[in-house]
Amino acid sequence: MRLRHGSPVGKLVGGGALIALSLFMLLGFFSSSATLSFPVAVLTLVVAVGVPGVAGAALIRSYVRERDRFAEHREQLRLETFQAEIVKLAGARGGKLTVVELVSDLAFDAATAEAALHGLVTQGVADIEVTDSGLLVYTFPDVQRLPEKGASKDILDE
Repeated sequence: MRLRHGSPVGKLVGGGALIALSLFMLLGFFSSSATLSFPVAVLTLVVAVGVPGVAGAALIRSYVRERDRFAEHREQLRLETFQAEIVKLAGARGGKLTVVELVSDLAFDAATAEAALHGLVTQGVADIEVTDSGLLVYTFPDVQRLPEKGASKDILDE
């Protein structure tokens, strides 16, 4: 494994090393037989123990935040991929879909299918209709109008 400057693993290793250095310096401070005045002792503790300890903790905190952001980004990308697959399926199904169709055709679980469809409704890509029996049908108006694209004309033409 190669460590790059600023890499997540580098931050974790560097932070751990700085905390280990801080603890080593603290052990050395208390093992020392040197007699120091109070201000010198405090300054020595701050510089030799506090600075590396705080810097190490900050690097580890940065690593944890970056890891969490990466996980959130990965989840968002997963949802966007699901939504793209849903729009493709809607095109194949005349612009109308149900949760059951997503579960059977795309192998989504029902919760994932509903969340992805809800996201598309929120974005204005899909609308919700209800059948007489209460079945929710997600419609994709732009997908339904795709056959019209061949008859398009310049917006400045009258």
